[in-house]
Amino acid sequence: MTEIRIENCQENLSLYLEHDSGYTPEFLKDHQEVDEELSRIVLVFNGGDNFDGIAGVEAYSISVETNYPWNLSPGQQKAYELLLPLQTGSVYALTTIRKLAKAMDLRCIRAACKRLENLQSLGVIKGLKL
Repeated sequence: MTEIRIENCQENLSLYLEHDSGYTPEFLKDHQEVDEELSRIVLVFNGGDNFDGIAGVEAYSISVETNYPWNLSPGQQKAYELLLPLQTGSVYALTTIRKLAKAMDLRCIRAACKRLENLQSLGVIKGLKL
C-alpha cells in the first residue's frame, strides 16, 4: 500500500503578505479606509452563528481546529497560538482584528487578515468571511 503524506503548500499562500513589510506605504495610505473597516471586524469564539441583532457590527463566529497536525508558517503559528486559547479557554470570547494584529506585533491590519485567510485556507479555522 502506498503511503500518502499531506503537507501544506505554503508557497501558494503569498506568505510575504502576512507581514507588515509585504505592503508599501503608498498602498496602505490608498487603502486606509478599507483597513479601518477590517480592523473593526469582531471574531466570536463559542458564540453560535446568529449576530443579526448587533446593529452596525460585522461579526463572524470562528472555530479553531484544536489539534492541527500540519506545518504552519511562523506568522500563522503565532496567530494559531493566540486564537486557540480564545476558543478552548473560555465559554465565550470576542476580539477584533485590530486587537489580534496588535497581539501579533503587526502594524498592518491586512497582514493580520492575510494570516487569518491563510489559516482558513489550510483548514485551521472556519467561519471567516473577509
